[in-house]
Amino acid sequence: MRRSDQRRGGKMPAVVSSINNPLLSYLSAQGLDSAATNAKTAGKAGATALPQAALDRAAGMAKSATAVSSLDTAQKALATDLRTAMAKAGVKLEGPVEFAVKSDGSVEFKGSDADRAAAKAFLNADTSQPSFAARIANQARDALKLSTSIQQSAAISQAAKLAKSAGGVMSLYTSLMQQTATTSVVFSVSADSSSLTYPGSLAAKA
Repeated sequence: MRRSDQRRGGKMPAVVSSINNPLLSYLSAQGLDSAATNAKTAGKAGATALPQAALDRAAGMAKSATAVSSLDTAQKALATDLRTAMAKAGVKLEGPVEFAVKSDGSVEFKGSDADRAAAKAFLNADTSQPSFAARIANQARDALKLSTSIQQSAAISQAAKLAKSAGGVMSLYTSLMQQTATTSVVFSVSADSSSLTYPGSLAAKA
């Protein structure tokens, strides 16, 4: 199925199925679900959004930029390995498939019906060590940690800039950091490209 066909049909459905089990169990073992819970209890609805410019500045700082670059290099390597393994298994993707992992540990798997079925069958039959499901989950864990760090830096900078009093800095910082409760990492891979996106990531594609 071509991507244009997907658009005409209006379907890029999210599927929560057995394919998610390895990802979910791995993420749970890493404690990401508890981290998300802690973030959610930091404040209530009505949080102030972090402006993109602040995120870009934080992501561009030397330490963060290096980590972002390393993650992008790693995701390209993972995508290459995944495509190679799929090719050996006779799997050919017609369009992109996406693994969206949220900070609450939930996973969404998106793509055309044919590509989702092929990728699901491949991952369920995968016996590599570590498995590709674990590698994708591990990548998501690293991206979520980096994203949180970038958002914290951006929130500190923004709070110091906008707060009208010393006491207001922490209050504004807490409000800004409520946004991390909805952080989402999206790993997209197709037959010839890949990308890893998350709050604070630089728009780089393989």
